[in-house]
Amino acid sequence: MKEFKFGVTTDTIIFYIDSRKNNNVRGLPEKYFGVLLVKMNNDVYKDKWVLPGGFVNMDETLEEANSRILKKETNLTDVYTEQIGAFSKVDRDSRGRVISIAFMSLIDKTKLKNNIGENASWFDIYFNEDDKMCNIKLVNDTEKLNLKYKKKLVDKTTNEYDYISETNNLGFDHEDILIKGIVNLRKKVNSSDIAFNLMPEEFTIGELKQVYELILGKKLINSAFRRVIKDKIVSTNNYIKTGGHRPSCLFKYKK
Repeated sequence: MKEFKFGVTTDTIIFYIDSRKNNNVRGLPEKYFGVLLVKMNNDVYKDKWVLPGGFVNMDETLEEANSRILKKETNLTDVYTEQIGAFSKVDRDSRGRVISIAFMSLIDKTKLKNNIGENASWFDIYFNEDDKMCNIKLVNDTEKLNLKYKKKLVDKTTNEYDYISETNNLGFDHEDILIKGIVNLRKKVNSSDIAFNLMPEEFTIGELKQVYELILGKKLINSAFRRVIKDKIVSTNNYIKTGGHRPSCLFKYKK
């Protein structure tokens, strides 16, 4: 086992939206929200799933290290990315004193033209949440990971919670990093146009609403949602037809 006196890594939460054929022939493609994980193959965390990451080289910035890792795992270079925080628990890495700088990237999975890394896999995210607990299932074609978080109310006026991990089904402290990314993404979906980084160039209002609901973990009222996004989108005058429904108008983000 290689040990380090002190090191800095970047760990990247690569959130995706995927479109898949709807079993209902009359329906539009269904949207799925998820994250890319990598299976470790070294002695310390062998067979554990973790977020893509690695040590920062002496000749690169944090952003350059993150971009290198993102390209290695997805072959993508031009995607929305932001830094979401530092993770510095003393015992977070058994190899030595290692601090992680976490990033969040957003991709429309349908845009991927190349295969992901050999040990990587896409995991769909499913939420089950109340005022006390948040249960998250991460599901791929062959595995299911259950993550559990105890919720602690820290600000009643803003309904803000701390999420305390009660499981250890991801390596390192990546369950803490993942929930930090989800909370951060939810806040930004409510306060900014960040969700459009997960959308194709043209989309229906129904598809956009699906994406908001998947990220927020709740159903939205149609009329209220249309009011929220009406000034953020513009019609393309293109239409898509599915099954027996009337054609649906396609929109694009109003930059």
